[in-house]
Amino acid sequence: MSDERRGVEAAGDRAVAAGGNIGRVATGDYVTQVERAVLLPPEALASAACPDGLVKIPRKAVRFVGRERELLWLDTHFETGEHRVAAVRGLGGVGKSTLAAHWAAQRAQAHRPTWWITAESRADLDAGLADLAGAMQPALIDVLPRAALCERTLQWLATHDEWLLVLDNVTEAADVERVLSRVPGRGRILITTRQAAGWDGLAQVLALTVPDVHDSYAMFAQTATGLGPRDGYDVRVLCARLGHLPLAVAQAAAYCAETRTSPVEYLDQLRQYPADLYETAPGDGQQAVAWTWRLTLDRLAAADPLTGVILRVLAWWGPDRIPRDLLDRIGPAPRVRRAVGRLAAHSMVTLHEDGAVSVHRLVQAVARMADGDDPHRRADDIDDARALAEEALMSALPRRVDSREEWSAWRVLRPHVETYVGQADPETDTARTAALVHQGARFLVSDRDTWEAEDWYERAVACRERLLGADHPETAASRECLAECLGIRGDLERSGELLAQVVADLERVLGEDRVETHVARGKFAINRRHLGDTDGAVTLLEGALAGLERLLGPGDRETLLVRSNLGVAYQDAGRLDDAIALQETTLRERRSLLGPDHPDTLTSRLNLVRLYELVGEVERAVAEFDELVEDTLRALGEDHHFTSHLMHVSPPGGHRRPLGWFPSPFW
Repeated sequence: MSDERRGVEAAGDRAVAAGGNIGRVATGDYVTQVERAVLLPPEALASAACPDGLVKIPRKAVRFVGRERELLWLDTHFETGEHRVAAVRGLGGVGKSTLAAHWAAQRAQAHRPTWWITAESRADLDAGLADLAGAMQPALIDVLPRAALCERTLQWLATHDEWLLVLDNVTEAADVERVLSRVPGRGRILITTRQAAGWDGLAQVLALTVPDVHDSYAMFAQTATGLGPRDGYDVRVLCARLGHLPLAVAQAAAYCAETRTSPVEYLDQLRQYPADLYETAPGDGQQAVAWTWRLTLDRLAAADPLTGVILRVLAWWGPDRIPRDLLDRIGPAPRVRRAVGRLAAHSMVTLHEDGAVSVHRLVQAVARMADGDDPHRRADDIDDARALAEEALMSALPRRVDSREEWSAWRVLRPHVETYVGQADPETDTARTAALVHQGARFLVSDRDTWEAEDWYERAVACRERLLGADHPETAASRECLAECLGIRGDLERSGELLAQVVADLERVLGEDRVETHVARGKFAINRRHLGDTDGAVTLLEGALAGLERLLGPGDRETLLVRSNLGVAYQDAGRLDDAIALQETTLRERRSLLGPDHPDTLTSRLNLVRLYELVGEVERAVAEFDELVEDTLRALGEDHHFTSHLMHVSPPGGHRRPLGWFPSPFW
């Protein structure tokens, strides 16, 4: 049978040839109905051949700075020939795809072909493989179905070397495992992903973090050209504010370039209108930061809604090394840890070996911004997360910072308390917020950070005045601590005015013979002593001591505190024998009540060193000072606030300046 018009021939018994579509085929025995017949071109019967220079890489490789260490890692990983698959993982927007595109573009001549596939799903991966088959054999594009084209590509990859596939934005390791199993040991595959888990045995993983400040600046300057010498500092501040996240830096630079906005103006707008700047992405197809993470949260929340809750809570704390103990206070520890693991597996957070968690500051910024169109950022949910974050901090804070353990706990929590206080709107502060701010300010004073402590105390006063009233004892307590803070910094006039107001308010509201009133008088006396009114200070302290001994007893900690301060006032008045007797009695009582290693006990010893020096017992003062230093280092360690104070005190003896009494935080 032949068809001369089409030049199609068939030879052999019962052979069939077709030059076009046919409906029936007769071979003599029976007729076969053909529902659909496709005429294959000759290329379909031949092996695929990759043309020279077949390269597909997105334009994101054009703008690139830094990443020398990561580029070297990729070179080293692939050049040995032992490793054929690498996965670059990291937070959305950290620059995984840009790094992969740049590395692939620079090495394209060594690979045949170099092919980029967006592989967010299995369907996307199959489509990219089919496109590669079509690029190698264009005549098959409209002839073979996608599945057949995909299979032709896999067969070709399995029989050739020196090709490079980039599988971008892979969601699950399982999506690419079947491809890896079909092409073992052939070519090279570079994967980018937010997924941290699942790569064991499949790929060597490069964890990509944010670039340094110099690379961030260069990245910004590539887009926002024409920066002047004075813009350098502002750009660096802006990049730091954005956490050096490449996507956010590029977005800010595009905005500045398009709108002719200076870096300092952008910073101002970022403070006033964060939602508008994070959600919009002008320029060359920039992807909005918020949308990047919404896609991941959609997937995570479908499996475990607690992941969204945790991410919103994390947004209120410091970005680095959030302790596991704080996380476990959000909810049942097993559920919380499972959800944190899921977030880490998708590079939304970084999970450290000790269980601490770090989260990018821009992720936090987006998670704190309400968006009615985003189910993960409803205003009510964000408010609930703030309340959870505040409650966890309040329950984790130590009551005091006397011991080494308590001080260490405060130092771990301090950046998270500071971040929370800085992010929470004072207009929405609750009574618990005021308590948290007040407690944190006390510890800041111990850290000698009186400027920040002053701001916090003023905030606590304002909140308590609004919620409890100006005359409430808790309001007076915050005002009293504010006055102490001012006195430590040297603003004695303002400190004295506030303390006098506190004493008068407590006398009027609570009465003259109350513990709170006597304690406030004792603190006012210290202010009088620093202002040179020694006699007035002695009178106030003697009255306060008598009142506290009657109400609390002679062995109470508050009573001992006032007695110690009275001893210092006696010292200033020249009554050295009375001062020594009082301080030695206080030391014995403190050892019995608080133990030998308590900061109050150590303070009494330091006060006595000063007194022994003043009465001429210099050798005793030097010996006891040296012993005090040894005991302090042993008991409290080098980092404790009392140790820090002691290390700045001039030792007694000789020409060295005499010891000065340290009035706080041991008032």
